[in-house]
Amino acid sequence: MNFFDANTWVGRWPFSFAAAHTPRSLAGHLKRHGIARALVSPLDAVFAPAPQPANLALLAATKRQRALLPVPVINPSLANWRADLAAVAIDPGVRAVRLLPNYHNYRLNHPAVDELCDALKFLRLCLIIQLQLIDQRHEYHALTIKPVPVGDLANLLRRHPGRPVLASGLLRPDLLKLAPRHPNLLADLSFAEWHDTMEHLLAKVPARQLAFASHTPLLITAAARAKLDTSTLRAAPRRLIASANLQRFLRL
Repeated sequence: MNFFDANTWVGRWPFSFAAAHTPRSLAGHLKRHGIARALVSPLDAVFAPAPQPANLALLAATKRQRALLPVPVINPSLANWRADLAAVAIDPGVRAVRLLPNYHNYRLNHPAVDELCDALKFLRLCLIIQLQLIDQRHEYHALTIKPVPVGDLANLLRRHPGRPVLASGLLRPDLLKLAPRHPNLLADLSFAEWHDTMEHLLAKVPARQLAFASHTPLLITAAARAKLDTSTLRAAPRRLIASANLQRFLRL
């Protein structure tokens, strides 16, 4: 079965000894775990004053890595976000952009976020919202960064009912609450953990609203595979979650 990972990163996370993956090393790592393709964003964009230098480095470094689809980070609270978006949208490998509201100090009700949604529609690009990168209980002690409020995500989904949104980092209770109410939500599985995770989620959430994601290197790649590999799911929903839903979202 093909696996298409909705959430991976290159670069170094400054508060751990996790490997600082390059696109080449990440592609090799994922291949060893049976993951054929992945969306990838730059960790260097998280704490930088502006994400664009990290975006441009990512685009250059992934050109020869066909297994990796670059996902630049856009910060709509910056005055030049439109120029940043226009510059990355030119690259034919870019199919989506990622927002990091809690790290870039804005809320999803910021007027620029709605303007960004309109711009993405015109550019035929998809929207990914990262709700958290690290469980807040494990953040570096000097940081007070909390996950993006789930209510803000729900309001965005209501304001743009025709726009599919991929939410990365939803916890299991929030995923169970949001997905049945918002058919335009595609939720990745990176932070969804429970006993018999897949069977538990599919009791309330349609398979078409879930996407495989490992959150490599911040979470353990093999653990993400185990959620599906150890499940009792039939072949059809397993294929949807492993790759088909993400392919549909990206219009591949």
